Amino acid sequence: MALLIRPSSDFNKKNSSLLQKKLQKTLATSSEHCCVVDLASLNYINNYGLMTLFALRRIARKNDCNLYLMNLNDSVKYCLELTGLDGIFEVKQKVGKPI
Repeated sequence: MALLIRPSSDFNKKNSSLLQKKLQKTLATSSEHCCVVDLASLNYINNYGLMTLFALRRIARKNDCNLYLMNLNDSVKYCLELTGLDGIFEVKQKVGKPI
């Protein structure tokens, strides 16, 4: 089973810090090897959001957990491509309905 993170709003200092602490605590007390960050609710991402994703990736790797991003809109995809971070993060496509 995978740990699912679904930010409810765009990243800012407060929710970013809480998210990082929550992930650290969760991974320290579990044996999850897969973490999925569902970005469907993000309309855009700024530098602070990119730093947050990078911090989440670092926390996951420190705990032997793979981090995946999914449900990126075109604006977020473009920002990752523009910064070269698209080669660092593993991006999964939207999961469709089962047949």
